[in-house]
Amino acid sequence: MVNEYYNGSGTVRPGTKMARDEFIEFVIVGETTAASLASLTFGDSNDATSQLQGVFRFAQSTLQQALDSAQLLAFLPGTIFVVKGVDLGTQNLGYDPLNGNWSIELVAGQGALDHPETKINSNISIGNNGDTVWISTTTPVRNSDTSGFIHAIGHDDNPGLIATNVAAVFGAENILPSTIPSGTSIANFGDTTESLVATSTATMGTANGGQNSIWIDGLRYVGLAAAPEPSRSMLLLGSSAAFVFRRQRKGGLCA
Repeated sequence: MVNEYYNGSGTVRPGTKMARDEFIEFVIVGETTAASLASLTFGDSNDATSQLQGVFRFAQSTLQQALDSAQLLAFLPGTIFVVKGVDLGTQNLGYDPLNGNWSIELVAGQGALDHPETKINSNISIGNNGDTVWISTTTPVRNSDTSGFIHAIGHDDNPGLIATNVAAVFGAENILPSTIPSGTSIANFGDTTESLVATSTATMGTANGGQNSIWIDGLRYVGLAAAPEPSRSMLLLGSSAAFVFRRQRKGGLCA
Protein backbone atom coordinates (compact mmCIF):
# COMPACT_ATOMS: atom_id res chain seq x y z
CA MET A 1 0.00 0.00 0.00
CA VAL A 2 1.03 3.60 -0.60
CA ASN A 3 1.30 5.13 2.88
CA GLU A 4 2.71 8.63 2.32
CA TYR A 5 4.26 10.90 -0.28
CA TYR A 6 6.08 14.21 0.04
CA ASN A 7 5.89 17.25 -2.24
CA GLY A 8 9.24 19.06 -2.36
CA SER A 9 10.76 21.59 -4.72
CA GLY A 10 9.94 19.63 -7.87
CA THR A 11 13.43 19.86 -9.45
CA VAL A 12 14.80 16.65 -10.99
CA ARG A 13 18.45 15.67 -11.15
CA PRO A 14 19.44 14.36 -14.61
CA GLY A 15 19.34 10.57 -14.85
CA THR A 16 17.21 10.01 -11.75
CA LYS A 17 13.71 10.72 -13.16
CA MET A 18 12.44 11.76 -9.71
CA ALA A 19 12.35 15.11 -7.94
CA ARG A 20 15.49 15.27 -5.83
CA ASP A 21 13.85 16.17 -2.49
CA GLU A 22 10.63 14.10 -2.68
CA PHE A 23 9.72 10.61 -1.53
CA ILE A 24 7.07 7.91 -1.82
CA GLU A 25 6.49 5.45 1.02
CA PHE A 26 4.96 1.96 0.73
CA VAL A 27 3.92 -0.58 3.38
CA ILE A 28 4.25 -4.33 2.69
CA VAL A 29 1.11 -6.12 3.93
CA GLY A 30 2.16 -9.73 3.28
CA GLU A 31 5.36 -11.73 2.83
CA THR A 32 6.80 -10.61 -0.50
CA THR A 33 9.92 -11.79 -2.35
CA ALA A 34 12.35 -9.57 -4.21
CA ALA A 35 11.17 -11.08 -7.49
CA SER A 36 7.53 -10.31 -6.71
CA LEU A 37 8.30 -6.70 -5.86
CA ALA A 38 10.44 -6.31 -8.97
CA SER A 39 7.50 -7.45 -11.11
CA LEU A 40 5.42 -4.46 -9.96
CA THR A 41 5.40 -0.95 -11.35
CA PHE A 42 4.68 2.29 -9.50
CA GLY A 43 4.53 5.98 -10.29
CA ASP A 44 2.42 9.10 -10.23
CA SER A 45 0.10 11.21 -12.36
CA ASN A 46 0.37 14.73 -13.70
CA ASP A 47 -0.81 17.59 -11.49
CA ALA A 48 -4.21 17.60 -13.18
CA THR A 49 -4.55 13.91 -12.12
CA SER A 50 -5.78 13.33 -15.67
CA GLN A 51 -3.02 11.00 -16.95
CA LEU A 52 -0.10 8.93 -15.75
CA GLN A 53 3.23 10.74 -15.68
CA GLY A 54 6.14 8.55 -14.48
CA VAL A 55 6.50 4.76 -14.31
CA PHE A 56 9.16 3.16 -12.09
CA ARG A 57 10.22 -0.33 -11.00
CA PHE A 58 12.20 -1.81 -8.11
CA ALA A 59 15.70 -3.18 -8.86
CA GLN A 60 15.52 -6.87 -7.97
CA SER A 61 19.25 -7.23 -7.30
CA THR A 62 19.12 -4.41 -4.74
CA LEU A 63 16.12 -5.93 -2.99
CA GLN A 64 17.75 -9.35 -2.92
CA GLN A 65 20.88 -7.82 -1.39
CA ALA A 66 18.79 -6.48 1.49
CA LEU A 67 17.09 -9.86 2.01
CA ASP A 68 20.37 -11.78 1.91
CA SER A 69 21.86 -9.45 4.50
CA ALA A 70 18.84 -10.00 6.76
CA GLN A 71 18.98 -13.78 6.15
CA LEU A 72 15.36 -13.80 5.03
CA LEU A 73 13.68 -15.23 1.94
CA ALA A 74 10.99 -12.54 1.76
CA PHE A 75 10.15 -9.11 3.13
CA LEU A 76 7.90 -9.40 6.17
CA PRO A 77 4.51 -7.70 6.66
CA GLY A 78 4.96 -4.26 8.17
CA THR A 79 8.10 -3.49 6.18
CA ILE A 80 8.24 0.12 4.99
CA PHE A 81 9.78 0.89 1.59
CA VAL A 82 10.83 4.44 0.72
CA VAL A 83 11.70 5.59 -2.79
CA LYS A 84 13.38 8.98 -2.54
CA GLY A 85 15.23 11.65 -4.46
CA VAL A 86 19.00 11.99 -4.26
CA ASP A 87 18.91 14.97 -1.86
CA LEU A 88 17.28 12.88 0.91
CA GLY A 89 20.36 10.80 1.70
CA THR A 90 22.00 7.59 0.60
CA GLN A 91 20.27 4.25 0.19
CA ASN A 92 19.51 2.38 3.42
CA LEU A 93 19.63 -1.37 2.84
CA GLY A 94 20.22 -2.30 6.48
CA TYR A 95 16.92 -4.17 6.63
CA ASP A 96 16.86 -6.30 9.80
CA PRO A 97 13.32 -6.71 11.17
CA LEU A 98 14.38 -9.42 13.62
CA ASN A 99 16.43 -6.72 15.35
CA GLY A 100 13.97 -3.85 14.95
CA ASN A 101 14.90 -2.28 11.60
CA TRP A 102 11.79 -2.48 9.42
CA SER A 103 12.59 0.11 6.74
CA ILE A 104 14.41 0.24 3.42
CA GLU A 105 15.25 3.45 1.56
CA LEU A 106 15.91 3.27 -2.18
CA VAL A 107 17.29 6.21 -4.14
CA ALA A 108 15.79 7.01 -7.54
CA GLY A 109 18.23 5.98 -10.24
CA GLN A 110 19.77 3.30 -7.99
CA GLY A 111 17.48 0.81 -6.21
CA ALA A 112 14.40 2.33 -7.85
CA LEU A 113 14.60 2.75 -11.61
CA ASP A 114 12.71 4.45 -14.41
CA HIS A 115 10.83 1.70 -16.26
CA PRO A 116 12.29 0.99 -19.72
CA GLU A 117 8.93 1.26 -21.49
CA THR A 118 8.55 4.52 -23.40
CA LYS A 119 4.80 5.06 -23.64
CA ILE A 120 4.78 6.88 -20.27
CA ASN A 121 8.21 8.36 -19.78
CA SER A 122 8.11 11.53 -17.70
CA ASN A 123 9.49 12.23 -14.23
CA ILE A 124 7.96 11.46 -10.85
CA SER A 125 7.37 14.94 -9.45
CA ILE A 126 4.56 15.59 -6.98
CA GLY A 127 2.30 18.44 -8.05
CA ASN A 128 0.86 21.21 -5.88
CA ASN A 129 -2.50 21.29 -7.64
CA GLY A 130 -2.88 17.52 -7.54
CA ASP A 131 -1.20 14.14 -7.88
CA THR A 132 -1.99 10.43 -7.64
CA VAL A 133 0.65 7.95 -6.48
CA TRP A 134 -0.02 4.32 -7.41
CA ILE A 135 1.38 0.78 -7.50
CA SER A 136 0.38 -1.79 -10.11
CA THR A 137 0.76 -5.47 -10.99
CA THR A 138 1.16 -4.56 -14.67
CA THR A 139 2.99 -2.01 -16.79
CA PRO A 140 0.45 0.58 -17.97
CA VAL A 141 0.01 0.43 -21.74
CA ARG A 142 -1.21 4.01 -22.10
CA ASN A 143 -1.31 7.12 -19.91
CA SER A 144 -4.91 6.43 -18.86
CA ASP A 145 -4.41 2.73 -17.99
CA THR A 146 -5.27 2.06 -14.33
CA SER A 147 -6.38 -1.55 -14.87
CA GLY A 148 -3.49 -3.10 -12.91
CA PHE A 149 -3.59 -0.76 -9.91
CA ILE A 150 -3.55 -2.58 -6.56
CA HIS A 151 -3.48 0.61 -4.51
CA ALA A 152 -3.27 4.38 -4.93
CA ILE A 153 -3.74 7.59 -2.97
CA GLY A 154 -3.75 11.19 -4.11
CA HIS A 155 -4.91 14.76 -3.70
CA ASP A 156 -6.86 17.12 -5.98
CA ASP A 157 -9.73 19.54 -5.37
CA ASN A 158 -10.86 19.00 -8.97
CA PRO A 159 -10.05 15.34 -9.73
CA GLY A 160 -9.11 14.31 -13.26
CA LEU A 161 -9.50 10.88 -14.88
CA ILE A 162 -6.84 9.04 -12.83
CA ALA A 163 -7.96 10.40 -9.47
CA THR A 164 -11.61 9.76 -10.38
CA ASN A 165 -10.83 6.14 -11.28
CA VAL A 166 -8.91 5.64 -8.02
CA ALA A 167 -11.80 7.04 -5.98
CA ALA A 168 -14.28 4.81 -7.82
CA VAL A 169 -12.25 1.61 -7.28
CA PHE A 170 -10.63 2.14 -3.87
CA GLY A 171 -12.98 4.66 -2.25
CA ALA A 172 -13.44 8.42 -2.14
CA GLU A 173 -11.25 8.53 0.98
CA ASN A 174 -8.20 7.66 -1.20
CA ILE A 175 -8.22 11.11 -2.81
CA LEU A 176 -7.85 14.12 -0.50
CA PRO A 177 -9.99 16.93 -1.97
CA SER A 178 -7.32 19.62 -1.65
CA THR A 179 -4.37 21.35 -3.25
CA ILE A 180 -1.13 21.48 -1.24
CA PRO A 181 1.87 23.81 -0.98
CA SER A 182 5.46 22.65 -1.43
CA GLY A 183 6.97 21.04 1.65
CA THR A 184 3.82 19.02 2.40
CA SER A 185 3.19 15.30 2.85
CA ILE A 186 -0.01 13.46 2.07
CA ALA A 187 0.02 10.83 4.83
CA ASN A 188 -2.35 8.03 5.74
CA PHE A 189 -3.25 8.11 9.44
CA GLY A 190 -5.62 5.19 9.01
CA ASP A 191 -5.02 1.55 8.11
CA THR A 192 -6.49 -0.32 5.12
CA THR A 193 -9.23 2.29 5.23
CA GLU A 194 -7.38 5.49 4.41
CA SER A 195 -7.54 8.63 6.50
CA LEU A 196 -5.46 11.07 4.46
CA VAL A 197 -4.03 14.24 5.95
CA ALA A 198 -1.93 17.02 4.42
CA THR A 199 0.87 17.74 6.89
CA SER A 200 4.09 19.74 6.98
CA THR A 201 5.62 17.07 9.26
CA ALA A 202 6.86 14.23 7.06
CA THR A 203 7.52 10.81 8.59
CA MET A 204 9.68 9.17 5.93
CA GLY A 205 10.37 5.52 6.69
CA THR A 206 8.22 5.31 9.82
CA ALA A 207 4.56 4.79 10.65
CA ASN A 208 2.45 7.94 10.59
CA GLY A 209 0.97 7.74 14.08
CA GLY A 210 -2.50 7.01 15.37
CA GLN A 211 -4.36 4.11 13.78
CA ASN A 212 -1.64 3.84 11.13
CA SER A 213 0.99 2.93 13.74
CA ILE A 214 -1.33 0.44 15.45
CA TRP A 215 -2.05 -1.25 12.12
CA ILE A 216 1.63 -1.49 11.15
CA ASP A 217 2.54 -2.84 14.61
CA GLY A 218 -0.06 -5.55 14.08
CA LEU A 219 1.38 -6.46 10.67
CA ARG A 220 4.83 -6.76 12.21
CA TYR A 221 3.65 -9.02 15.00
CA VAL A 222 2.30 -11.41 12.37
CA GLY A 223 5.55 -11.12 10.40
CA LEU A 224 7.72 -11.95 13.39
CA ALA A 225 5.57 -14.96 14.19
CA ALA A 226 6.37 -16.36 10.75
CA ALA A 227 10.06 -15.40 10.68
CA PRO A 228 12.62 -18.25 10.66
CA GLU A 229 14.52 -17.20 13.77
CA PRO A 230 15.17 -19.55 16.73
CA SER A 231 15.28 -16.73 19.27
CA ARG A 232 12.21 -14.93 17.99
CA SER A 233 10.19 -15.64 21.15
CA MET A 234 11.75 -12.66 22.92
CA LEU A 235 11.13 -10.49 19.88
CA LEU A 236 7.51 -11.60 19.81
CA LEU A 237 7.14 -10.76 23.47
CA GLY A 238 8.42 -7.24 22.91
CA SER A 239 6.30 -6.75 19.81
CA SER A 240 3.20 -8.05 21.58
CA ALA A 241 3.76 -5.73 24.53
CA ALA A 242 4.16 -2.71 22.25
CA PHE A 243 1.06 -3.68 20.28
CA VAL A 244 -1.06 -4.08 23.42
CA PHE A 245 0.23 -0.79 24.81
CA ARG A 246 -0.74 1.04 21.62
CA ARG A 247 -4.20 -0.53 21.67
CA GLN A 248 -4.71 0.44 25.30
CA ARG A 249 -3.51 3.96 24.69
CA LYS A 250 -5.83 4.27 21.69
CA GLY A 251 -8.74 3.05 23.78
CA GLY A 252 -7.95 5.64 26.44
CA LEU A 253 -7.88 8.45 23.89
CA CYS A 254 -11.22 7.38 22.47
CA ALA A 255 -12.93 7.10 25.85
